[in-house]
Amino acid sequence: MAPNPKREMDIVDAANSLKTLFLAQNLTMTAMLLPGSPVLQAYHEMLGSPPDSDLPIDLMKRDTDEGLRFSAKQAFDYVQKLPSLKVQKNILAGPMLSGALTIGNLLIDGSLIDPTDPLTQFAKHFRNAAAHGDKWHFDAKEPRYPAHTANVKLDRSFQNRRATFETVGPYEYFTYLDEIVVFAGRMAVEKAVTIAYRNRANKNPAELHASLEREFEARGIKYSDPSIQTNIAFYSSQIFNGINPKVRVTPKEYPLLDSEH
Repeated sequence: MAPNPKREMDIVDAANSLKTLFLAQNLTMTAMLLPGSPVLQAYHEMLGSPPDSDLPIDLMKRDTDEGLRFSAKQAFDYVQKLPSLKVQKNILAGPMLSGALTIGNLLIDGSLIDPTDPLTQFAKHFRNAAAHGDKWHFDAKEPRYPAHTANVKLDRSFQNRRATFETVGPYEYFTYLDEIVVFAGRMAVEKAVTIAYRNRANKNPAELHASLEREFEARGIKYSDPSIQTNIAFYSSQIFNGINPKVRVTPKEYPLLDSEH
């Protein structure tokens, strides 16, 4: 079976979505621990229900009308009695482990785990840690190949240690996803550019531009974006002049807020 031509951009989209969700989850999930249950109050405002009333939490069986009903007030009261630091870590560990599984599985399914690429080796081991209860789990002689991100380097001494917080905290997780975006995005663009360069004979700049748009579209790259159109124009010019362009991909930026705000 031929590989999915959009496999790299599927990974880019997943990583960007995980980044955005993690930022929101950082606030909303820890807000469960705040006095007064502000999350519950937000639901009251949205539904127009009395602020001191209870709300049902329904867990329904799939494809049936059967299920379980719980009290939202009791749930929030219980959460606030748990040890807060431990709860906060476990709350935020869940999204990180889910992201580790998602990215690792996409790389494995796309046959993109490369022994010579430390980032994909890290992704493989991070995925395995998520599958082993948030603990690094190496088979005999693993890690066989260098496995690291810009901020975390794995070796066998990590065996059975906790993966999240002890090794990968919120910062390390978020920047890991950034690196995945760059890795997969660059691979997708490089393939499109290489094919356009290979088929450049007798094409003028406009035809090369159109050829690149088709290759981008086939790989799931949103080529209508103005910044991508600028890059396509640059690549087309380089190819027209007989140059196989070097590709540069940057992750979505989340600028730090001014400390005065």
